[in-house]
Amino acid sequence: MAETPIDQMDVEPEEPSGVKPSESVKPKSGRRSFSKLPRELSEKELASPAVQKMLVDEIERLEAECDDFSSYRPKFHEADKRAAVLEEKFKGKISADILQTGCLTVGAAALGYAPSITTGQPSAWMVATFGVVLVIAGLAAKAVKP
Repeated sequence: MAETPIDQMDVEPEEPSGVKPSESVKPKSGRRSFSKLPRELSEKELASPAVQKMLVDEIERLEAECDDFSSYRPKFHEADKRAAVLEEKFKGKISADILQTGCLTVGAAALGYAPSITTGQPSAWMVATFGVVLVIAGLAAKAVKP
């Protein structure tokens, strides 16, 4: 195995000179035999029965393809509605999680702060009661998730 210097280990290899990453690659069409033909047809060419048959065949193929794809339209709308409903349900759950987390955090902070206040003051009991109420509300919010 060839040794590489340590300072060149994380260097990405260069792109081949023929293809640039910003260039878009055209997909190959289904009929490559017609790819070089001019797309504009003259009146004389349109009068040819072979051209007319080819155009009718192409129209029939496209109509069949359109019929195949038309069955996906109601499925798409159904899936789109379902996704919108699920997103709204998820938003409700996020707000409940935020409420629950906030209640537990503030309640636990209040319970942790209460003993540091002088024990003879009534504010210590108020802070402790406030903390207990918030912790209970946070636990209730977790238990009764929507």
